[in-house]
Amino acid sequence: MINKFIVREYKFKYLIFSIISGILLALSFQKFNLFIFAWIAFIPLIYCVYKNNLKYSALYGFVAGTVYALIAFNWMFLFLLTNTKSIKAALIVSVIFWFYQSIYFVLWSMFFYIIKECRKTVVAIALASLWVVFEYIKNYFLSGFPINLLGYSQSSFTQIIQISDVFGVYSISFVIIFINFLIFYWLYNKNKKFLIFAVLILSLLLGYGFIRIKQMSQLENKAEIKVGVVQPNIAQEKKWRKSLKDEIINTIYTTAQYLENKKCDIALYPETVLPRILEQNEDIRSFVREISKYSDLNLIGGKAVENKKLYNSIFLTSGDGNIVDKYKKKHLVLFGEYIPFENFLVKLLEKVNLTDNFSKEMELKVFEFDKCFLGINICSENYYPYLSRELVLKGATLLTTHSNDAWCDGLSYPYQHFVLNIFRAVENRKYVVAASNTGISGVIAPTGKVVKQTKNKEQICFIENVYPNNYITIYDKLGDLFVYLCMIYIVIMVVCFLFWRKNKKLS
Repeated sequence: MINKFIVREYKFKYLIFSIISGILLALSFQKFNLFIFAWIAFIPLIYCVYKNNLKYSALYGFVAGTVYALIAFNWMFLFLLTNTKSIKAALIVSVIFWFYQSIYFVLWSMFFYIIKECRKTVVAIALASLWVVFEYIKNYFLSGFPINLLGYSQSSFTQIIQISDVFGVYSISFVIIFINFLIFYWLYNKNKKFLIFAVLILSLLLGYGFIRIKQMSQLENKAEIKVGVVQPNIAQEKKWRKSLKDEIINTIYTTAQYLENKKCDIALYPETVLPRILEQNEDIRSFVREISKYSDLNLIGGKAVENKKLYNSIFLTSGDGNIVDKYKKKHLVLFGEYIPFENFLVKLLEKVNLTDNFSKEMELKVFEFDKCFLGINICSENYYPYLSRELVLKGATLLTTHSNDAWCDGLSYPYQHFVLNIFRAVENRKYVVAASNTGISGVIAPTGKVVKQTKNKEQICFIENVYPNNYITIYDKLGDLFVYLCMIYIVIMVVCFLFWRKNKKLS
């Protein structure tokens, strides 16, 4: 009687399974980094959909997605609360964000239910393709928030992610979903052919990975660049307080002094590290001239004003402190630098915009240095594969990322953010150097190997040798063709399914 009441009538069994899916998926990402869980995380949810109707399939998809979002993006509420000081704003935006993440799980589960009677491999390919399409939408809708694409969970699985230089990170997401289905079919139908197929696919990807890692290691025989990275670890609540300007300058200066007499080619500083607008403050100008002596070229983050517009910028200064060029951020971050539906949300959430209203630069630039061509990303710009790809196609031989993750201090976001650099390195086969204020700085080789990684909330300066190259990958040439193929497959799948349903009814 009890078993019937709990399991059959109220379907608590399936509710627990959907919760398990959400938990396993969340744990596969940083900072937990239990990446192996991603390969089985969807199996409980697949079982729930397989055994239930459309309504319950949507429900269990919602539960799995919400549990995943609450764990993986637990930092969202604390981040908003810390920076807005408004419980109302933090709660409303967090709930909207968490539910938005779960919508994709709901739609995915419903689509699976509708086509689940089709041939198993057709279903597996369709659901893997649909997941890729959803990730692509998340990447760019409302400026995009593509943290934790499924493929990013495998950042530590260096061999498996090498295929990104052909099809991008989306291909890793595709394979993970596909393998989840093959393992489910093997367990559910007791048919070893699905297990054999899964092992074969993984073996091929691993074989490709080992070969490419060996080939890419030869790129290090090119010209060597000595790069210094400054991570000053300035707390977010201090960054823009006028009374703390001298303290901030002193912190940056004492951190950067490690570079003195080290003869660096390039020195990297974080996003908006300067406490005032460089071009409007003589004290800041003098400070920049002082720290610029440590390197032939310096990339220093700060705010720039042009034609009464404010830009999130990287100033390129020579060894004598002169500004030789400037990079202005092209892709602004949601809620941090711009607000979607601004007229509505500003009235509802008075303090939801956490920084100034920045303007967006339209031109994408590559900067020539004596020994290389620099492709610069500011903070969230490394979210978007197309930006790094376009920089490489414009001639970039070395990629840099400048960020300030102090606004999410001590939470999992800095780890989720840092791993994106790994995939930009593999996709384009370029060294990526990351400089963060508080967060994680580091150097990543073209193989995805992390050469150097700092600790979160660490005040440190380090030097590493990097090797710029002009190698062009298949992904550089094709871009997100794999995503478009997934879209085409979904369309063909839907058309064929509707035609099949129509003929079935007629017969």
